[in-house]
Amino acid sequence: MQLKQPNLKNFLQKNDSKLEKVTPMMAQYLECKQRHQEYLLFYRMGDFYELFFEDAKVASRELGIALTKRGKHKGKEIPMCGVPFHSSQNYLSRLIKAGFKVAVAEQLETVKDDKNQEKQNKIFPRDVVRIITPGTILEESLLEPAKNNYLLSVFWDENQISISWVDITTSEFRIRKFSKDSNYENLEEILFKIDPQEIILCEDIQDEKLKKFFTGWQKKITNIPQAFFDVRNCIERIKFFFNTDNLDSLGEISDLDLSSLGSIVEYMQITQKNFIPNLSKLIIETDNDFLIVDKISMQSLEIFQKINGDKNGSLLRTIDQTISAGGSRLIIEHIKNPLTDKKLINKRLNCVSYFFNNTDLMYQIRLNLSGIPDVERSLARLSANLNNPRDCINISNFIQKSLIITSLIEKNPQGDVKDYLISNQTKCLLNDLSDKIKKALIEDGPSNIVNGGFVKDGYSDKLDNLRSIKLSLKKEILNLQLEYSNLVGINTLKIKFNNFHGYFVEVTNKNVQKLIDQETTKFDLIQTTKNVSRFQTDFLKEKSVKIQNSEAESIELEKIIFEELKSKVVLLFKELKELSYKIYFIDVMLSHAFLSEKNNYVKPEFNKRNGIEIINGRHPVVESSLTNSGKNFIPNSCVLEREATWLMTGPNMAGKSTFLRQTAIMIIMAQIGCYIPAEKANLSIVDKIFTRVGASDDLSQGQSTFMTEMVETARILNGSTENSLVILDEVGRGTSASDGLALAWAILDFIVKEIKCLTLFATHYHKLTELFETNSQIKLKTLKSKEWGDEIVFLYKVVDGVSLTSFGLHVAKIAGINEKVIFNAKKLIKLIEDGEIFKKNLIEDGEEKEALELKTFREIKNTLENLELDDITPKESQQILYSLKSLFKP
Repeated sequence: MQLKQPNLKNFLQKNDSKLEKVTPMMAQYLECKQRHQEYLLFYRMGDFYELFFEDAKVASRELGIALTKRGKHKGKEIPMCGVPFHSSQNYLSRLIKAGFKVAVAEQLETVKDDKNQEKQNKIFPRDVVRIITPGTILEESLLEPAKNNYLLSVFWDENQISISWVDITTSEFRIRKFSKDSNYENLEEILFKIDPQEIILCEDIQDEKLKKFFTGWQKKITNIPQAFFDVRNCIERIKFFFNTDNLDSLGEISDLDLSSLGSIVEYMQITQKNFIPNLSKLIIETDNDFLIVDKISMQSLEIFQKINGDKNGSLLRTIDQTISAGGSRLIIEHIKNPLTDKKLINKRLNCVSYFFNNTDLMYQIRLNLSGIPDVERSLARLSANLNNPRDCINISNFIQKSLIITSLIEKNPQGDVKDYLISNQTKCLLNDLSDKIKKALIEDGPSNIVNGGFVKDGYSDKLDNLRSIKLSLKKEILNLQLEYSNLVGINTLKIKFNNFHGYFVEVTNKNVQKLIDQETTKFDLIQTTKNVSRFQTDFLKEKSVKIQNSEAESIELEKIIFEELKSKVVLLFKELKELSYKIYFIDVMLSHAFLSEKNNYVKPEFNKRNGIEIINGRHPVVESSLTNSGKNFIPNSCVLEREATWLMTGPNMAGKSTFLRQTAIMIIMAQIGCYIPAEKANLSIVDKIFTRVGASDDLSQGQSTFMTEMVETARILNGSTENSLVILDEVGRGTSASDGLALAWAILDFIVKEIKCLTLFATHYHKLTELFETNSQIKLKTLKSKEWGDEIVFLYKVVDGVSLTSFGLHVAKIAGINEKVIFNAKKLIKLIEDGEIFKKNLIEDGEEKEALELKTFREIKNTLENLELDDITPKESQQILYSLKSLFKP
C-alpha cells in the first residue's frame, strides 16, 4: 500500500491575510484544509461528505464517482464530488486500501448561547474530528475480522533498536527491544510476524543501512518529525496517556523504548484526537518468551500460506477450527509465537484435554459461540467515542452468550480450565449491564445516534411523552392537509417537510392564486420554484415548531440515555476485556479439541530433557488433503535423542520433504498447546526451529539460488543452540558436485561437533553416508521402496539404511521425459560407473530400435493390464486391437 500523504506536518493553524474573499462555508473549508494538507478531506455537509479542489479530482478518479463543480475560487471553477454519509465507510475502505489517508471533518453543534452569531453565520461550525490511516482504523467495515490491525513504531540508537506496536481495535499494546548487531535479521523477522498495516518512522533516517532496509517496507511507512521521538516529550505523553506519575509501573523500559512508545502515543493523539480507545496494560516482550521460527522456516513449512501464496493448504487453514473472530485472531498469535514455558504449554494442553474428554460439552459450547459478537472491537469503538448503538447491543449479546458458556463449564470444572471462569461478583455486574442495554436499545436499530430512533418505547416515560407529542402533532398535520385541500379546492395540495422551512404547504404554480385569494386562512408565500410554490400558515408554523422541538428534545434525550449506557460499558472495560480474552481462549482450546477428536490427534508429553520421540507422526495438511481424496497417509516415527542427527538419503518423490516438514510442524503444534497427529509423542522444549527444505532464490536482492541457500544456512548455523531443531535438505546442491559435497560435509560436521542440536539432515550426496557411517551420533535413514517389474514403488516409510540410488531416472520418467532421453541416461550411468570414455553417439541404430521396441512393449503391457475383459463389447475389442497394431507402424 503506497501512502500518498506520508508526512505529518503543519498541524498548527496558519493565518493568511492574502486569501481571496470567499463564501463563509468555503472560507471554513479552506482554513480546515490548510491544517490538513497531507490528507484527503471528507467535509461533512448535510447528508454528504464533500471533497473539493484536487481532493475531489483524486476521489473522483479512485472511486469512480462524478466530478462536479461548486462556485469559483481565484477565478476558476471549484471541482467537487461527494459520497453519502450513510455509505461513506465503503468509500473510505477503498481509499485506505488504495494508499490514502483521510481527514474527516464533521458538522459540529451550533453555538446555542449566542443566537445573533448563529443567525449571522448561517453555517454550522465544522472541524476535523479524526484522521483515518491504515494503522488507526476502528470501523468494522474497514477491518479484517480474523486479523489484527497493527500500528508500529521503530526507533534506534548506535547499539539497539526498539519497536512498539498497538492494535487500537483490540486494545493490545506491546514493546520489544533487541541488539543492533543483528538488527536487520531480527527486525525483518519481527516485522514479518507482526505484519503491521502502518509503520511510523523518523522522516530523516541518517543510518544508510536502515534506510536501505526500510525500502522493502516503503508501501507501509509513514514518516513523522524527529520531535515525535524526543524522549523528554515522550515521557510526559506516556505519563498522561497511561495516567501514571511513575514510569516504573509500566515495567523495565529504557529511554529508547520511551521514544518508540511515545511516538505511537503522539501519533494516535494527532490522528484520533478525542477518539482514542481505552488500551490494556503495556506488554514487554523478550526473546525468551517464545519458540523462534524464522521467516524462511515459516514460509518453507507453509504455516500461513503455501509457497505460491495460496492460504488454502496452509497449516493455519487446516488446524483453525475457531468460531469467533477474536478466537481466529488469537490462534494466529499462538502460531506466530509458540511457547517455551513448559508450565504454560501444559496448562493449554490440559484445557484441550478437558474439552477433548467432554465432547458433549465441547459441542454445546461451540454451538453457543456461533454468532458471538466481536466484543473487543465494539468495546474499542465505544471507548473511543465512535457512537454506534449496535456496539452496545454487541456488548449485551456477548455477555449473554459468554455467561451461558461459563455456566456450562461451571457444572463440572476441572484443572486449569477453572482459571477461565469469572467471579460471581463480575457475573452480576456484567449481567446487570447486559439487561440495561437490552431494556434500553432496539436490537436492529440505526448504526449512529445522530437522528435517534434507537431507544425502545417504554424505557423512558419522558421520551415516550415527547414521541407521543410528535406523533399526535403529525396526525394533526395529516388531517390539516385534507382540511386545506378541501378549503381551497385543490386535490393535489400537499404538506411537506424540510430542514430549512419545517412543514409547509406545496401546490403547483397554476394553483398559487387560489391560496393567495383565500380569506378564511392566510397562506404566506415562502418559496417559488420552477414547478411549485410553497406556503406557510401561522397554525402550521406553530405545529411545525412544536414537532421539531419535541423531535429535537427526544433525540437529545436518546443521546443522553446512550451516553449513560456507554459510560457503564466503559466502567466495566477491564472486566469485559478480561472476559473477552477468556472466551476467545476457550474458543481456541475448543478448536484444538474439536480438531483432535475429528482427526485422531494425541496429547504430546514434555518429559525429555533434550530429544523428541514421535511415534507414527503424520503431516496434518497432507493428511487432510489425502483424506478428502479418499486416501490414507503413511505415518512415520521420529526418535531423536540428545545431540542426535539423522542423515537421510532418498528422492523427494519418496516423501522425504513431507517427513522433514511434518516433524517441525508437530513441534510447533505441541508448543502452542495443541494435540498433534501421531500415536504418541514425548518431547523436550525447543527454543528455535530452522528449516531449509527446497531451493529458492532472491532475485530482488541480486542473489542466486546458491547464494540464497548459503545466506540462509549461515543464519541457521549462527542462530542455533543445543536446544534447537534444525532441518536441512539438499545443502550444497546449487554449486559443483565437489564443492557441494565438501560444504555439506563441513556443515554437518559443524552441527554435530559444535552446535550439538537435534538435526534432520537430508542429502543427495551418498558419499556423506560413507564419511559418517562410523559416527555414533549420526543415524542413517532412508525412505523404503521396492521394484515391481521395471517400475519403482515408493512406500513412504522411513527406515534405517542408505538409499542405493536417488531414483532420478524413475522420477524423470514419471514426469514424462522422452523415452530416448531415459535410455540415453541409463547408458551414461553405466559408462560413468565403468569409468569408460564418453562416446560421441551414445545410442547406435540397433540400440535406438531396442529402446523404441521397449517403449512399445510397455504401452501394450499397460493397455492389457488395464482391460476389464468381461466388460468390453466385440466392437470395443476390435478398436483396441487396431490401436495396438498401430504402435508397430514406422
